Amino acid sequence: MNKVEINEKIKQGEKSQAVRKKLVERTRESEKVARDGKMSLAQEVVQTVDLPHPIYIDSAEGPYLTDIDGNQYIDLTGGFGPHVLGNKPEVVERALQSQIEKGWHFGIPSAGQKQLSALIKEADACVDQVAFCNSGTEATMYAFRAARAFSGKQVVALFDGSYHGVHDYALVKADMKSDRSRPSPTTLGTGVPNVVADDLMLMLPYRDETAFDLIREHKDELAVVVIEPVQSSNPRLDNQDFFNKLREVCTECGVLLMFDEVITGFRIAYGGCKEYYGIEPDLVTYGKAVGGGLPIGAVGGRKNIMDTFSGADGAPFIFTGGTFSGNPLTMGAGLAALEYMNENKEDIYPYLKKQGDRLSQDVNQFCKSENIPAKLMNAASMFVLGFGSNEINSSRDIDSSLRIVEREFYLHLLGHDVIVPGIHLAFLSWAHTEAVVDKVIDAFQLSFMDLRHDGLI
Repeated sequence: MNKVEINEKIKQGEKSQAVRKKLVERTRESEKVARDGKMSLAQEVVQTVDLPHPIYIDSAEGPYLTDIDGNQYIDLTGGFGPHVLGNKPEVVERALQSQIEKGWHFGIPSAGQKQLSALIKEADACVDQVAFCNSGTEATMYAFRAARAFSGKQVVALFDGSYHGVHDYALVKADMKSDRSRPSPTTLGTGVPNVVADDLMLMLPYRDETAFDLIREHKDELAVVVIEPVQSSNPRLDNQDFFNKLREVCTECGVLLMFDEVITGFRIAYGGCKEYYGIEPDLVTYGKAVGGGLPIGAVGGRKNIMDTFSGADGAPFIFTGGTFSGNPLTMGAGLAALEYMNENKEDIYPYLKKQGDRLSQDVNQFCKSENIPAKLMNAASMFVLGFGSNEINSSRDIDSSLRIVEREFYLHLLGHDVIVPGIHLAFLSWAHTEAVVDKVIDAFQLSFMDLRHDGLI
């Protein structure tokens, strides 16, 4: 079907029109906020929050979100990743209440930074020191800067399909018209100087050994190779051999290797993907889970690299700053969350992987039995549903021909009381019981059948 035919089926479809009517009728307050917000807001939160029908959240607890109209949903957004323990975990709530009584912003450091950094260092064998900031974007920006300063080289290499935040050096992607094995970089969106993509960044092919040839060819100008150990666009854990070779080649070439664990840190395993794969990068960035649900970013690595943050021991000094970096509320929340995860890691992480695998297997078995062109890809508790029949090895394999049908699926899923964010990267948490996961599986199956009923798949 072409786009015109798909849109006509949606327009005429019994299930498509029924879910629209249902959502409109039960979200009157959300509709009013959406309408009024356009008068003053250029953008709400981030572009990736976009939902197929606007709703606004009033409260959250455990595996649930409740909107301002009083409707409850199973939450697969996970705050875009931080909520490994679920929404509003009691241990974090207590820590926040305790800190609020003392004050929530000082500017001058509190003891919390020392305590949280020690816990991160204990969890991550490759980290000698940590520097805190306010977001994953800041963390990768500082890490790139530290790598350039330490190495004396300028070029940063990223992998096709990766995501590393929204600073200029992260807003570089592969030109889809370029060679898959030797991709050319281009900027994502306008406003980013062309010199960034043209002269300062190298794009590498993901899960393609040509990447190792490119690293060797550019080793004299390459400061650092940066990789998400689980790509948010292509969540999978079968990368051991590729990562082993990547580590070997970076060491051989004298190029730093950085793991961007903003999403995966303390989610895939307590020690992140470095623990899962048994690989030690030179630099690592954290965010999301380490803040217990509050804004945070962190850079960690070997002492001689981290010395660039202070200029200690004669290291080349980089400038950093942030009014709220190391904020005592965030430090308290992060400390409470990580201590709980550490104390219960033998239960939490096997459970998250088991439920993520079960969700993926059950949905994929259903799609196979019903001949539905979709596959749920997962790396433990993080997952993405891909529409199309292609085998996906990298973002180049993602089929966009069913994008309209995909969006319609998420509208139906919302109608079945399950929320997945607009970016379609979703998460389970420790608070998602087996019974809740069962409801998610049912909602996926019902949503697929809604599409089938209207002739969309």
